[in-house]
Amino acid sequence: MIVRRLARPMLSSIFVTAGFSSLRNPDHAAPAAAPVVDKLRSVLPRQVASLIPADPATAVRVNGAVHVVGGLMLATGKFPRVASVVLAGTLLPTTLAGHAFWQEDDPAKRAQQQVHFFKNVSLVGGLLIAAVDTEGKPSAAWRSRAAAHRAGEAVSSALPSSSESADTVSSLKETVGNVAEAAKEHGAHLAAVAREQAPVVAEAVRERGEAVAEAAREHGPVVAEAVRERGSDVGRRAAKRASRAARQARAQMA
Repeated sequence: MIVRRLARPMLSSIFVTAGFSSLRNPDHAAPAAAPVVDKLRSVLPRQVASLIPADPATAVRVNGAVHVVGGLMLATGKFPRVASVVLAGTLLPTTLAGHAFWQEDDPAKRAQQQVHFFKNVSLVGGLLIAAVDTEGKPSAAWRSRAAAHRAGEAVSSALPSSSESADTVSSLKETVGNVAEAAKEHGAHLAAVAREQAPVVAEAVRERGEAVAEAAREHGPVVAEAVRERGSDVGRRAAKRASRAARQARAQMA
């Protein structure tokens, strides 16, 4: 913890001081920034290049403001990982475009640009280390793997074990076997009872059938006569009601 509190302000000091200098006097750095701005606007994609001001002085002010804000965030520990990524992102294009020492023919200028180039490379390396520093907390990848592992353990604990599954299958087999054995034993018994009682049942049906037939022969004429009388009586009543309804309908029509 103490190392971070010391290292972060030390790493961000160059950005804060250079950023304040660019904000106070952008015209001093504008001539050196002009070729860098032109090259970045021609190399970067159109959507990104449109965000870079065409005026070199304005571009210097914007870059200085980003360095001041990002440096202060890194120094105070406010979103240090985000601040480190932003600062590294501003250094990469300016290092490649503004300190291309391999393009210099003068040995003195070549050596000077080479020093600035590797100084910026070192700063980018420090910023990348700060960007991945989780302060002892698990990273997002570790938390994702841990969550997946806990979910797998929860599913495994919810499912029955192999021994429990074997016991369940064995119990089901035993129950089915008992049911089949009982059905076989009682089925044979019921079949035997049915064979024994079949003659008795048939004899009872035959006797009852003869009695029912005899009763039908004896009482058949009486039943038919009653039905005929009731039918005639019902017909006469229906005719009277129809005649009365017709007279009422004719009276209403008149």
